[in-house]
Amino acid sequence: MKNPIFSISSTIGLLAISASWADYPGVVTADGPLAYYRFEEAVGATTLVDSSGNGLNIDYSAPIGSTQIGESGAIGLAAAFNADGSLLTPLVLDPSVGDFSMEAIIRVDSLGAAGTVVLANQDGTAGLGRSNLVVNGNRAITTYIGGATVLSGRTATDGVFDHLLVTYDQSAVVGGVDPTIRIFVNGEETATGFFVAEPANGGWVIGSHKSQASQFFSGLIDEVAIYDKRLDDPNGDGDVSDSRVSVHFKEYLADSETLVNFASDVPYLESGQSGELSWFVSPALTSLTIDDGSGPVDVLTQTTDCNGALSVSPTSTTTYTLEGTGPIGTERLMVTVLVDEAAVVNSFTSSFNLVPVGGSTTLSWDVTNGITVSIDNGVGAVDAMSGSVDVTLEESTTFTLTATNSQGDVTEEVMVGVLAALEPGLLSHWKVGEAAGEVDGAFLISESGEDFLGTFSGAPIFDTGDPAPVPGGSTASLSLDGANSWVDVLDYNGIGGSEARTLAFWFKGPGAQMNNYATLIGWGPGSTGNRFDTRIQGQSGGFIRTEVAGSGSNGTAIIDDGEWHHCAMVVDPTVGTTVGDIQFYIDGVADPLSAIGGTPIDSGTNLNLRIGASRTIGGRSLTGKLDDIRLYNIALTSEQILALSELSQEIVINGVEVLSNGNAEITFSASPGNYALFYSLDLTADGWLEVSDSETISAGESMKVSTDNEAAPNSQNTTIFYQIRQAE
Repeated sequence: MKNPIFSISSTIGLLAISASWADYPGVVTADGPLAYYRFEEAVGATTLVDSSGNGLNIDYSAPIGSTQIGESGAIGLAAAFNADGSLLTPLVLDPSVGDFSMEAIIRVDSLGAAGTVVLANQDGTAGLGRSNLVVNGNRAITTYIGGATVLSGRTATDGVFDHLLVTYDQSAVVGGVDPTIRIFVNGEETATGFFVAEPANGGWVIGSHKSQASQFFSGLIDEVAIYDKRLDDPNGDGDVSDSRVSVHFKEYLADSETLVNFASDVPYLESGQSGELSWFVSPALTSLTIDDGSGPVDVLTQTTDCNGALSVSPTSTTTYTLEGTGPIGTERLMVTVLVDEAAVVNSFTSSFNLVPVGGSTTLSWDVTNGITVSIDNGVGAVDAMSGSVDVTLEESTTFTLTATNSQGDVTEEVMVGVLAALEPGLLSHWKVGEAAGEVDGAFLISESGEDFLGTFSGAPIFDTGDPAPVPGGSTASLSLDGANSWVDVLDYNGIGGSEARTLAFWFKGPGAQMNNYATLIGWGPGSTGNRFDTRIQGQSGGFIRTEVAGSGSNGTAIIDDGEWHHCAMVVDPTVGTTVGDIQFYIDGVADPLSAIGGTPIDSGTNLNLRIGASRTIGGRSLTGKLDDIRLYNIALTSEQILALSELSQEIVINGVEVLSNGNAEITFSASPGNYALFYSLDLTADGWLEVSDSETISAGESMKVSTDNEAAPNSQNTTIFYQIRQAE
């Protein structure tokens, strides 16, 4: 529970721990719990005693998992749960028939994605029985009653104990109102919910889901008590003036804590300014002092209901020491208040270094000693300590953060680039190694922004020594080792159903895949028609294949041969919507199907897109390199695919040779396309005359030899100039 808000150091003195714990257990038993488990048993015990006096002992002769009793807890001993075990109590309490309360002291050590359960009611034979107390995957303290979650608004404190209490008001049903669920965290009511508890007549489980098969708790659980009444209204009359919640929490503090928290409302002051020190302490202290270095001052008399505050006006940097003595010993906490020291920008970052036009990024900062902090380019004044703000960009922008105090200004800059607008239909373009910081990181950054951010799994690397021959150039390729390495695009689940799509990418394989059916790009579940995997067919010298679970179609050209190849896969619903209607293009040329499937394409979008391995089938990770990966939501034409695969070259006249018949042969190089040949005798603007407008460089070629059989044979000792232009 110690949670200082800035620079605090603490020193804990000798603790005189008592062998008996009378206060907190006495308060609990005085309120008549149905069952109360304190876990005071020594290691090796076969029975966990019910301290309520109702005889509901837990049989511990065959422990589930590695749960360990006899661990040092918040009060005396506790049970340590290691995310693999739980305890089943013999308590039967139907939560739907009356008021009840759940109470526990916990320390969370780690969490699963689905959260961990502190207490849960088994269904037995009477219903769903899902009343429970949970810490979810984000450390949020919650309860699940009546088929719905109530969030407390609080998170489990990292590394220390929290006192938790949930009460359920069944009596409200009499007035036609849904029962009220109330959550109390460390003595404070934090949330309410209105749901009807489900009936159940099974036992109550400590440390896991009611099934005892999932959502296992990891950490310490201590002092578990369950009541058939509301602790915030024990007599059920609707008047909470007799609430026992505060009493329980204060006795918990008296038995477990001396000093809970010591803080200042500001970490930095300028000379002449005042700040406020505040503290939260055990209610059972016999002494409490604050010392600024000139001697201790008694502050116990100005501490009310565990809380106290003191105004201070230091003229120089000062460390204040809070010292308290209570039933479990003496403890000290220290707070340093800085005076007239330079501001420090600890960090100023952007969540993305590159965004699309109109895209957004989050600027975050952390500053020490700032009186005012501002960010330029329209952001303005921000929190002087730390925070974040979302900004939208139309152009590349450098943001400057300025932290100011009496010692002057301190600045820090962060630059966010803006990508050029994408071409129509292009959902995502992973250039590979082109985005700022990408080569040194663990992400594949798309020009489309954050929804298409690829996260590395395993050991993908950027190979700057072997980029693909991408038109316009490339600086790196993505190298995958076939040993369970791939890239997950976690926020994007692919194109669904039989909608139009085009996958285009450069691929270079080693000639022999480590895994059979190595997958290039895939998404969707494994059910028939839903999986959409484009992969290598065969383990050696394979060709391209797309399968949708149920059947697939194969190309013909070998692409896994140690050379770079441009590959494209097109689904065009106007052509057809089965896997047999897929069109492949290799190196810009249509690739005939060598095997044709007939399963309708019905791609699922409940699993994220994966590059370099199948999304649903293990053992299919890719060996080789990928570059310039593109995903379109349209069916590209053959001309558009050709443009992606052909190297863009400048038009260069490489030479002119005069033949014996007087003709001239002009050799030029350029990208595939149609060109016109011109000549001139004087280089004047209007002196260029056309020789031919049909000089064609075909796909796969880069050079052309054209003949001038008009001007050259007729020239008499005259210099002739030639020019090549793209044909109109």
